[in-house]
Amino acid sequence: MRYVEAVCMLLISSLLISSGQSLISHYVNLDIVVPEATIQGSASGEHHVDVGSIIDLICIIDNSPTPPQYVFWYHNDKMINYDNARGGITVETALGPPRAHSRLTIQNTKQADSGNYTCSASNTEPASIHVFISKGDNVDAILMRKSCAICVASQLFIILFPLFLTSLR
Repeated sequence: MRYVEAVCMLLISSLLISSGQSLISHYVNLDIVVPEATIQGSASGEHHVDVGSIIDLICIIDNSPTPPQYVFWYHNDKMINYDNARGGITVETALGPPRAHSRLTIQNTKQADSGNYTCSASNTEPASIHVFISKGDNVDAILMRKSCAICVASQLFIILFPLFLTSLR
């Protein structure tokens, strides 16, 4: 079974049975439950990590009356659940109604790990998030360089200013 469509059409056929003067009617309540997959922390649709750190994504499947048969993870449309070539990838999945979850962990991230990650369960539409891998925050290094330049400039000023004053005399 593939995921349930969010739109459901119900056709009810009425049959009136007359037994003498009375009509028999039967009421039916229909509750439609549509399983929904979401990736935690994906409200913005983006996730940012530094090179060499860990990608940790959790896919939650809610409102599932029966557990999904599978949960697969994709990186840029390539299934990575069993990717032994890359190494450092683990997938832990707990299936169970009314909620199932699957955790994707990627160790020692590289620039090549950037891209679209999709969680696809057998009974719901997939959920996706875009992961950005950066080389870290260079702001501290830039500030340190600027502060060192200021230190050198102030030291030069202290040394050269008295020389400048003596040359004016």
